[in-house]
Amino acid sequence: SSGINAEWPLRPGDTALMIQVLERLLNDESFLDDEIKKEIKQYDNDGNLKIDQQEFKAMLNSYLGTISEDECSELFDDIDRDRSGYIEVVELKRVLRNQIMQELDRLKKENGM
Repeated sequence: SSGINAEWPLRPGDTALMIQVLERLLNDESFLDDEIKKEIKQYDNDGNLKIDQQEFKAMLNSYLGTISEDECSELFDDIDRDRSGYIEVVELKRVLRNQIMQELDRLKKENGM
């Protein structure tokens, strides 16, 4: 499964805790950087702390199963905002922060916050 997913049954107290955890994650730049670097290192064959398209495809396949070249290219281009041909820590962090914010919004809406 990809990203942070809080779809298991949460009790009211758990929801508040989940919201706290997600808000803390958003504010902890060094934690996010460290986690993203760890993730990148698993797929970064040339050790440059950047993910090229082939490395990205391997990364996606490990999370999502087989993914088409077109889907891979489209996702890669969405994330590679500076068009460098690499996905860098700052670009992955933007995606992760967006996912966390969406999850926070969803939890808050569902719980009338």
